[in-house]
Amino acid sequence: MDQQKLTLVEILVVVAIIALMGTLSAVAVGAARSKQRDATRLSNVRQIQSALEDFFNENNTYPEGSLLPLGDSTQSACLGITGFRADCSTETATIIRSVPRTYESGLPGKVTCGNPARKAFCYSALNEGDAYAIQFELENGLPGAGLQKGVNCAIPGKMAAGVCPQ
Repeated sequence: MDQQKLTLVEILVVVAIIALMGTLSAVAVGAARSKQRDATRLSNVRQIQSALEDFFNENNTYPEGSLLPLGDSTQSACLGITGFRADCSTETATIIRSVPRTYESGLPGKVTCGNPARKAFCYSALNEGDAYAIQFELENGLPGAGLQKGVNCAIPGKMAAGVCPQ
């Protein structure tokens, strides 16, 4: 009878260890997914910055816009030679056919714009088109890149932690 109790205790210990390992694995996978979503967001912002520089080189100004939700199918689905548009099929030249939108999953919604307001990369032209600001949100901080968890800002040539100038 003592041997049966010992076997039962052993089984319970093994089950507890497996449950603990499963919990730790789920937490690690969640953290990895969160970092992957942030990497995608940063890649999208850099892609938009590159397209905006191309636009500036063609027009000597940045496209018009004030708190414009980028990637919005009614306002900013593409960037043509004349600015952000819902459809660039009539444009003579297209700079970026599909403007990336933010990956909304995991964001608490500190950066919203548009009507109705939604989580987005929020673009604004500054100084009469001499500069721009793209406000965006991250789930995790990236101290090496100078970015924080929450609200960050992309301006010509760089990204920085915090709210964008308006």
